[in-house]
Amino acid sequence: MDSVKPEEQERAERAFRICRDEVKHEYGVLANRLNSYITSQAFLVSGYAISMGNMNPIWGSSFRICFPLLLAVLGLVLSFRAHPGIAGVCSVIQHWHWKQDDIFQSGASLDEYSVLRHVRVKEAHDGNLLFAQTATWIFGTAWVVMAGFAVYFFYLPPKS
Repeated sequence: MDSVKPEEQERAERAFRICRDEVKHEYGVLANRLNSYITSQAFLVSGYAISMGNMNPIWGSSFRICFPLLLAVLGLVLSFRAHPGIAGVCSVIQHWHWKQDDIFQSGASLDEYSVLRHVRVKEAHDGNLLFAQTATWIFGTAWVVMAGFAVYFFYLPPKS
């Protein structure tokens, strides 16, 4: 490997620190978005479960079809709206990881950061991003299934 000049080494270290800071910042943004999304979904699922158990003899049956379907539609809409923001942040994080890999390939000696080159670290980052990107699809699918349950149980003949 060629000897790297001190100025180039310093420039690579500075660029690498900038990449790491940006990755850290974007993971914070991702965590905030994912936390808000999952919290909203948790409240909707709780409301769905409670409303499906409504046994009020006067308006319980109509409530059991209307309110769970409304919550399912709301959950589905929130999933569709949250996905682009979450996927966008994941894309930016992936971009910074590629930039970081380019800096490693430049020939600069970044020994103190060598753990980041390990395959398991990269697999962990990819797994984190995969979870974040699929969470909206998982919840969206769950809302479609739960809407189906609400309709099925509404039309299920009562037991005598």
